[in-house]
Amino acid sequence: MKPTFINPKAAFQQAIDKGILSPKESDQDFAGNFMYMYTQEGVNYFKNIVTRKYGHDRTTILEASQA
Repeated sequence: MKPTFINPKAAFQQAIDKGILSPKESDQDFAGNFMYMYTQEGVNYFKNIVTRKYGHDRTTILEASQA
């Protein structure tokens, strides 16, 4: 399936609302540490700006936050 793209601000807000990313700068899963990459089958994918690892749910976001 081909990826789609939504408004990045909307993707981040959805992730924060769902508890996937954090709005708090002090948290390792802080939204500001990620880039929105694409949406596939209704799932938004983000990439950590330091580790360059991808995440799309709480577990993979936390894994992507670890070097």
